[in-house]
Amino acid sequence: MNANVSTSRLLARNSGVVLLALFCAGCQLIGGNPKQKDLDGLQARLEEFSKIPPSEQLTDQPYVKGRVLVVTRNPDMPFLTMTQDPNVWPSDRAKELLAQAPDQVGTVVVLNYSKEKAGDYKIADASGGVSAYREVCELILIDRSIPAVIHRKTFRGPEPRSTTSISERQATIVTSVDLTELRNYIMKLPSR
Repeated sequence: MNANVSTSRLLARNSGVVLLALFCAGCQLIGGNPKQKDLDGLQARLEEFSKIPPSEQLTDQPYVKGRVLVVTRNPDMPFLTMTQDPNVWPSDRAKELLAQAPDQVGTVVVLNYSKEKAGDYKIADASGGVSAYREVCELILIDRSIPAVIHRKTFRGPEPRSTTSISERQATIVTSVDLTELRNYIMKLPSR
């Protein structure tokens, strides 16, 4: 009988915790977190915001107008992503520059990632090899007030090293774009 009582008490405690968590989640749904609602609104409109306009008005002096939404397209991922968290960005300017709600978006930065073949590695003391690639990121700057593409810039990962070590299961080697350089470039664009 003791075992049944202990089990019942444990279930009662766990049920209380679950009910409290559900109640708090319900409160969030009813009242909601305004910041999260705004970010969810941005997420819901990523396709719309990241659509490349047919018009191009390229400028030698790229700029941002209003706040910025950064959207990433990567062929290895089936969905678009956004990075609006100021903690991810290397500048204090991020807090004032990155859009936190759909109505704030004046400029969209689309980061189109791809890979370009950079060579092959031969496996020492074995047959076969491994392909080497450089990651490529085309930055496309869109001024939504026009709407037009106003700037394009390509960032590339470094050339692969002449020799490297790989794991047994590794099929390719990819050198990545320097994200610090990419983010600094965006943060240093002048505002209009």
